[in-house]
Amino acid sequence: MEGWELRDYYNETRDFWLINLSRQMDTPTLMRIDINIPVVNGRIVEDSYRLNVYADVLTLASEYAGIVAVAHQGRKGQKDFISLKQHWIILRKLLPSYIDIEFIPFEDIFTEETKKKIRDLDRGKIILLDNIRMMDEETEFNPETSKFIKFFKGLIKTAVNDAIPVWHRAHTSLMSLPYIAPTYVGVRSVLELKTLSEVLENKGGDVALIMGGSKLAKVNYLVKILEWADGYTGGLPGQLLAYADGHDLNEVNNRFLRRKFKDKDFEAAKLLLKKFNVRYPKDFIVVENGEKREVSLKEINKTEGVIFDIGPETVEWYAKEVEGKEIRIRAGPLGVFERGFDNGVRFTKMIAGNGLIFLGGDTTAEIAMYGLDRIIMSTGGILCVSGGSFLHGMAGEAYPSIDAILEMQK
Repeated sequence: MEGWELRDYYNETRDFWLINLSRQMDTPTLMRIDINIPVVNGRIVEDSYRLNVYADVLTLASEYAGIVAVAHQGRKGQKDFISLKQHWIILRKLLPSYIDIEFIPFEDIFTEETKKKIRDLDRGKIILLDNIRMMDEETEFNPETSKFIKFFKGLIKTAVNDAIPVWHRAHTSLMSLPYIAPTYVGVRSVLELKTLSEVLENKGGDVALIMGGSKLAKVNYLVKILEWADGYTGGLPGQLLAYADGHDLNEVNNRFLRRKFKDKDFEAAKLLLKKFNVRYPKDFIVVENGEKREVSLKEINKTEGVIFDIGPETVEWYAKEVEGKEIRIRAGPLGVFERGFDNGVRFTKMIAGNGLIFLGGDTTAEIAMYGLDRIIMSTGGILCVSGGSFLHGMAGEAYPSIDAILEMQK
């Protein structure tokens, strides 16, 4: 496409793949992972594909080096911004009994006692540091003043960046790694880079992007991606596009959208509708007076029902439209699956098979909840732990922490 180029990170990073763990890793190894998952009423969603993935990654890595794991949860000021102690408890259950994992609360991270624990690490032992976003400098990287670099440099022998879901962030715990020790791209991230590379190789071919979730992806991503992929929407993005296209979704839903989204979001939706043939639902499942109802887009203004899911007509329509697509990417839930609204699950079954790619934490939580993860992977589909970061790569945007590895370790 004119005006921008796609980065081939999959091939550019080959020299830095973690592919011979016994030779490349040394104790202690600092590993940035991503176990950021949904939080409901202060509790993490235990049945998380992302947690299971990184439990496997840590199990493998700890056979070759003592591991200091760094991760985050949520954002400051948000309800999901909590300690990683719950994650540690679940990881203890998921890891084999012969692997020891210790949790370090945030207030104890940058201490001499923690330094000693890191120096004394052996293979088969893991230290999980608390939510690194509690660190003030996390979102403002400065290598010259970084407390993170100062603490770990000289202490850590090897570093691994295996946090592809946050590669689009230039955060300290990612950017610092090559300043601290020789740094590799982790095994899970290489797998997802390969998936991204295969998608980009089909640019201009048969690619469908099915967007759900609670917000519209960055419009600059979508303007680039939708030049070469067909777009379908559900969840709040589907409602937003329908409303922006002049449809009355009834006062209850209209008011919620006006409260949820800003003026720039409505303008972005109008731009996408004008520039691309982005589909939005033809019908919805609503709850009115405590009962579920199927209602068409044309008739919803005559109800007072709250939208909870895409409708069955939309499921059939979308499935028929994408059945011939070589690659079918689902990004974000299409309905409130946590409360049993499962038309997104039904849609998933209909489009299962080779070429189906699932992105992100919330979407994979849906798959785990309904027991579809093994079905998807057994029939040729792929579950990714990256979500917004994958779209970032699809749009040809840079991954700052990977650029740092490439530039500093030439």
